Amino acid sequence: MRTRAALGLGAAGLFLAAAPSMGQAQTPGTPPDLPVARLAGSGAAVVPASQQPPPSGQLPPLPVTHLEDRSRDLDTTRGLTLSIAEPMAVRELLFLLVRGTPFSVVMTPDVEGTFVGELKDVTLRQAFDAVLLPRGMDYAVDGSIIRVFRRRTDTRFFDLNFLNVQRATRRTIQTDASLGRRGDGSSLTSSAGAGDVFDDVSAGIRTLLSSEGRVHVDRRAGLAQVTDYADRLDTVGAYVEAVHLRVLRQVRLQARVVEVTVHDGHAIDWRSVREKLGVLPGTVATAGMPVRDPAALEAALATQGDVRTIAAPEVLALNNEAAIMRLGSQDVSFAIRGEKGGRESEAVPVAEGLTLTVVPQISSDGVVQLSVSPSWIERTGQTRSSTGDVAPLLNVAEADTVLRVFDGDTVAISGLLRTRQMARPASGFGGLFGAQQHQTVYTELVILMTATVVVPGTPPAERTR
Repeated sequence: MRTRAALGLGAAGLFLAAAPSMGQAQTPGTPPDLPVARLAGSGAAVVPASQQPPPSGQLPPLPVTHLEDRSRDLDTTRGLTLSIAEPMAVRELLFLLVRGTPFSVVMTPDVEGTFVGELKDVTLRQAFDAVLLPRGMDYAVDGSIIRVFRRRTDTRFFDLNFLNVQRATRRTIQTDASLGRRGDGSSLTSSAGAGDVFDDVSAGIRTLLSSEGRVHVDRRAGLAQVTDYADRLDTVGAYVEAVHLRVLRQVRLQARVVEVTVHDGHAIDWRSVREKLGVLPGTVATAGMPVRDPAALEAALATQGDVRTIAAPEVLALNNEAAIMRLGSQDVSFAIRGEKGGRESEAVPVAEGLTLTVVPQISSDGVVQLSVSPSWIERTGQTRSSTGDVAPLLNVAEADTVLRVFDGDTVAISGLLRTRQMARPASGFGGLFGAQQHQTVYTELVILMTATVVVPGTPPAERTR
C-alpha cells in the first residue's frame, strides 16, 4: 500500500541525541545531561540541566520540546494538506489529522470505514467534516478532546414569536343582485386571504428534515420542538431566524382621504393638477401618482373645486397582514328566503361610508408593495320588488390596485366618483315662496397613502401617533 501524506501542522517533534548503550559506564569526559529546549517564537531558551551524571546503566534524559499554547478552535488551526492515494482506515486518518495540534481524538468502537482523497489547505474542522459526515459519522468538541461517534439525532427548541390568531380577509365586487326568491346575486371578482403562520412554519420545517426527523409546534407556548441530525437542526435554525426577520417587519401606513367637489366637469382634471405640481406629462399615471409635497397637491386640487378632508387614519401593519380602516356606519337590511308559507327573513349588514383595506409587503431593501382596496358606499334610497320585499339602494365606488413605493414615499390614488342631488333655493321671485332647484354635484375621492418602514429599536413615541 502506497500512502503519501503531507501535513502542514507547524514545527513539532522530538530532538534525539546519541546515548550510550545499556550498561555502558560513563567516562570522566562524558558531557553533562542534554539541555531542555522550550520553543518561543523563532528563538529557544536553553535551560541547563543538572551537572550530575546519570546513574550507571541508565540513558540520559531526552530533551523535550514544548509547543506554545494555541487557541483551541478547529477553525484556527493552520492549513492542512493531505493526499491519500489508496484506502486508509478512518481511525488512522483521524489520528494523523490531530498530530501536532493541541487536540486529542476519542472514537467509539463503531467508527469504521476508509478514506481516499485529497485535501488542500483546509482547517481541522473542514477536514473532519469532509471525512466523517459522508460516512454517517459526526463529532463534538469538548475542550481539547474531539469525540467521534456514529451520527445520532438530537432535539432542539426554537422560539416562534407569533400571535396565535388566524386572520382572514375577503373582498367581493358586486355586479348585480336580485331580491326575494329568484336568486342571491352574482359577483365579478373576489379576493380572499387567510394565513396561519404556525402552520406555514411547521410545513417549512418538515421540508428541511431527514426521514428520521420530526417536529412539534406548540401554538400557545410559541415553541417548536425539532428532532433530527445536527446539520439539519442548524438549517432549521437558519430558516426560523429568516422567517422571524421577514414576518415581523412592520410598516406605518398613513392615509389622508380628501373629497373634492368639482366645479366644472364630472371629475378632476389631473393634467392641470400635474402641470401645477411641475410633473412632466406622460411620466406617471393618474392612480398611484407619486407626491413629493402633499400640501402642494391639496392646493392644486383646490383650483378644481372644494376640498374637504374626511378621514386621516394611521395604522401599523406587519408584513403581508391586512390593515382595515373604516369610516362610516353600518345598517341592516332584511333578505327574504324561501317560498310562500315557509319564507324567512335574514338580516344582512350593509356598510356605508369609506372602507380602506391595505396589505403591505416589505422587502429587505426598503421597497413596499401595497395592495390597496378602497370602497365608498352611500345609501341613496330603497327599492321594492314585485313580491313586496324591500332592499336598500346603494351607490358604490370601489377599486383594487397594487402599488410599489419606497420607504417614506407618498402616492395619490384617485378615481372614486359619485354624484348626488343638491337642493338649493330657486333664484328670482320663486325663491321667496320656498321654491327649490335641484343640481347634480360631482365629487371625487383622493387618497394620499404614505408607507414608512418601522425599524426595530425605534422608540415607541415615534412608532405611533
